Amino acid sequence: MGNVVDYVKQYGDQDFSVRPFGEADVLVMAMLSYMSFDGLVPTPAEHKEAVTLARIDEIMDPAKVFENKMYVKRSQSLWNALRGTRRFWNMGCNFCRTRLEEEETMQFSAITFFPQGSLPVVVFRGTDETIVGWKEDFHLAFSRPVEAQRMSALYLTQVSSLIRGSYVICGHSKGGNLAVYSAIWADPFAREQVEAVFSLDGPGFLPELIEEKAYEEIRDRVHRILPTSSMVGMLLQNYESYEVVKSSAFGMMQHDGYSWQIEDGVFMRAEEIQSKRKRMDEVLNRWIFAMPEQERELFVDSLFGMIEKTGAATLTEFAADWKKNLRICAQHMRGLDSETRKRFRQILRMFLEIYRSVMETAVKQEFEELTKPAEK
Repeated sequence: MGNVVDYVKQYGDQDFSVRPFGEADVLVMAMLSYMSFDGLVPTPAEHKEAVTLARIDEIMDPAKVFENKMYVKRSQSLWNALRGTRRFWNMGCNFCRTRLEEEETMQFSAITFFPQGSLPVVVFRGTDETIVGWKEDFHLAFSRPVEAQRMSALYLTQVSSLIRGSYVICGHSKGGNLAVYSAIWADPFAREQVEAVFSLDGPGFLPELIEEKAYEEIRDRVHRILPTSSMVGMLLQNYESYEVVKSSAFGMMQHDGYSWQIEDGVFMRAEEIQSKRKRMDEVLNRWIFAMPEQERELFVDSLFGMIEKTGAATLTEFAADWKKNLRICAQHMRGLDSETRKRFRQILRMFLEIYRSVMETAVKQEFEELTKPAEK
């Protein structure tokens, strides 16, 4: 039993004719999407040939490709494991599309992979460490569609016209939400081509979206996978079914796909979401659903307006001087009702927990790398 990097090391030399595409490969693609391939992989508008991971390795600037601070060390570990493998290294990459618009509260990135001997995989990137990305996640609770969702449907419609035959769609975190949304709202031809949709701990949807006829057409092809202590994936969870994967992490950090446990190419299943976490998620969802739409919007705008007062643009910046930033937030929480203050504190604690655990993992990996025995 290991994680996604261990899976690549163990099975990377087996091509897809030997070991068919499976859910561990979905996670590989989802984690790859957190790397920045802008300028290295053609956009949909360019109509160019796909480039392979091997070619990207030759021409890339590692500092730019691994610029996502939340995953930099683990992205490097995954890339090193992929290097030279028969299964992945000559996989084509195409149709890269990225946008970050702070004024419009929109963070969007998508890419399509073409593994040799398997179906193409359309991947939507999840939330990165930018505050605007997290704000957009919370916008899902009160507004549909958010701008990234609109872009996901447009992207899939465009890419489906460039792909021959069926394909898989996937994404981790917000990317999982975009994967499902794109399959619902892309044009009917694009929807017909979808073989399967994987949402890896992605937020759900407002109830009115689930009732759409188009969702019923793809429901049987949607696979939602959550860790045992899911908070992100349980956000806006209503009556959608899901499966639960075991994680080596604790609490909120189980959201990290690198912590998910894999054995023989299959996620290690758990029976259910942890009962305490599930009760907390249910309370949060009831609170969201009970609020009128305008109040939900006001809550999110107030929360992130407060965070923006600190001047931080990313979780790293917010946590770097967390005592000062929390004091600034505390000043702005005065005068709020007790329930709103309670939710603000819960979310701020979540942000700090994510950052702290990510940095602890990165430091541990760096320590192990620096102190490992020299090769003889």
